[in-house]
Amino acid sequence: MTTPRVRHHLKHRRQQLRLPLGAQNFLSVLEGVEGGFAVSAGVVAGLSFANITDRKVLLITAGISILVNGFNTSAIKYSSEHYEDELDGHEKKRPLKAYFIPAVLEFGVYFAICGLTLLPLLFFPYHFEAVIWCTTLTLIVLYIAGFWKGFLLGKHPARDGLELATLGLLIIIVGAASGFLLSR
Repeated sequence: MTTPRVRHHLKHRRQQLRLPLGAQNFLSVLEGVEGGFAVSAGVVAGLSFANITDRKVLLITAGISILVNGFNTSAIKYSSEHYEDELDGHEKKRPLKAYFIPAVLEFGVYFAICGLTLLPLLFFPYHFEAVIWCTTLTLIVLYIAGFWKGFLLGKHPARDGLELATLGLLIIIVGAASGFLLSR
């Protein structure tokens, strides 16, 4: 848990960075991109092993999973930020702006990004080919998002991009392995 002095220093640092949308909303967008791409690609990869031949069933199943997970991540965003501030005794005077808007923003970005992830399923006739394109698209976008974050924070863009893409790949591998194991 952070002390008031540390929180003040962090708030000052965030203001100096001049992040697009403000620090809280910027983090929400980034979390939506990270979670949306990696999780939805992992779900698609996992479902591809379930021997679902009907593309409509695959899209509906992936869509439901993505919507539920997106809502879950935005609810966690809301509650964790709110509870942490309550515990620290620094609850915001405008909870709608401080907690609800970032959570809704994260869900919106998550949902939009997941839609992009499902596009290969619409355009490629074979599941395997669609999963390869979905994974490739995901890793490229995650690398760009990590690079952008590193650039805006003035840190290590290439390393941050590689780190985010690697984490995304691990999520996709877990999704694929889960689908493989559960379908056997």
